[in-house]
Amino acid sequence: MGKSPSRYPRSVQLWLIVGLVMVVGQIVIGGITRLTESGLSITEWEVVSGAIPPLNATDWQEEFVKYQASPQYAQIFGDMTLADFKFIYFWEWFHRQWARAMGLVFAVGFFVFWRRGYLDGALMRRLGIVVLLAALAASFGWIMVASGLVDRPWVNAYKLTLHLALGLTLFSYLLWVTLKVVRPRIGGFPHLPVKNLLWAVNVVLILQLLLGGVMSGARAALPYPTWPDMNGSAVPPVLTDASAWTVENLVYYEGSLFQPALVQFLHRMTAYSLLIIALYFVYRCSRASVNRNLRRANTLLISLLITQAILGILTVVNSVGQVPVGLGVAHQFTAIAVAAAIVYLNYLFRPGRPLHPVEKLVENNRKKSLAL
Repeated sequence: MGKSPSRYPRSVQLWLIVGLVMVVGQIVIGGITRLTESGLSITEWEVVSGAIPPLNATDWQEEFVKYQASPQYAQIFGDMTLADFKFIYFWEWFHRQWARAMGLVFAVGFFVFWRRGYLDGALMRRLGIVVLLAALAASFGWIMVASGLVDRPWVNAYKLTLHLALGLTLFSYLLWVTLKVVRPRIGGFPHLPVKNLLWAVNVVLILQLLLGGVMSGARAALPYPTWPDMNGSAVPPVLTDASAWTVENLVYYEGSLFQPALVQFLHRMTAYSLLIIALYFVYRCSRASVNRNLRRANTLLISLLITQAILGILTVVNSVGQVPVGLGVAHQFTAIAVAAAIVYLNYLFRPGRPLHPVEKLVENNRKKSLAL
């Protein structure tokens, strides 16, 4: 099927693509902020005035004093210098500043295109959902930061996971909206058995992303930096100890190896499961369709999953003392790419789009067999 032109102007398409790239940038910057322990460096939430960083020595000292009152400084980084503080402050400030820039790009573009009549009702409603998701992600970002400013010296792993999940949901939905604007008539192949397998891929991927968020927030790679075993065991001994399976160990995970062991074990098993299910999905697609779009999407998906698995292994085995920033960020970025590939596959299988000629043939044959 040839490409069909979008009914939206090229400027609107580029605006959405820029927004999509900026969301990816925000998630990656958030990963760097987390891995460099920078997330708690700014202890206040100032939407407008917070855009201006400290401009002189007095301002820097005031910010440093505020950070020194936090549990993280008192319990972990008591020997931090002002120069060290400036480094972590930059990443948290940059993370928030990037969010402000995204809001500005969206607001200006929306106002200009709305006044010119480029945005119809359907796109306006979808953009409203984008705004809602962005607001939720930003709000839970502060809730996450606040969780590390009272008693714990780290942000809560579960709140971090929710913040990350909202960011990935925002990215996925904005990608879907962008595809509907840029490639409204691209064809896939919604063969029912294959489509049902895609649902399995979706569910396992969501579970894997959530486990990855908890693993990152709880630093679950540090106690078990080995592969394919976990410190010499296929299943860590703490997981076979019935007395360790308590709510307290899940909530106050810093005081026990149970939660890090459980999360890393599940993250590994889910990764293997995702790769196996995805391979089976691709195999079934190859037997049901020769559609070029689907074939390319499947090749991309498998390539990304293999890359992601390799990066995950490298990140774990190099997490001796601390999680390597470069590998950790690369692992997270590839996770975003995997999510994008899955969203694209779901887009190819979406209902209500024009049928590919092969699909029409399959549907006609199905109807004839039912008539008999």
